[in-house]
Amino acid sequence: MKKVSLLISTLGGAMAGYLFSNKTLRDDLGKAKDAEGAAKSLAKHLRKDGKKLASEMQKFVDSDDVQDNIAKAKKYALEKGDQAKKELQKIVKSGQKQAKATAKKTVKKASSTAKKATKKAVKRVQTKTRKVS
Repeated sequence: MKKVSLLISTLGGAMAGYLFSNKTLRDDLGKAKDAEGAAKSLAKHLRKDGKKLASEMQKFVDSDDVQDNIAKAKKYALEKGDQAKKELQKIVKSGQKQAKATAKKTVKKASSTAKKATKKAVKRVQTKTRKVS
């Protein structure tokens, strides 16, 4: 709910700023006879100013400075992506080396444990056969 109240207060502040900065809108709203007339007047001004704002934003986005900054941002993002990829590959390689080393140690330990267990089993069998005979 905090986000909704923040959004509503932001929109209210924006509308208040729009009303304070637009004298003709204030005059038109003051001359309106009812709420419907005020809504039509507000819609007319918003449509007109919205078109102006959209054209200004289009000019701004198409400007050379913004396009240069976008190109720089893309280049930076690609460089950082490549750098992260290289670092991740290093981590994976070191992980592979550690996994191979651990696997070798585990195989050695398992084989030596199996040999010891086999020797113990053979000794037990030999002891039991001696006792039986």
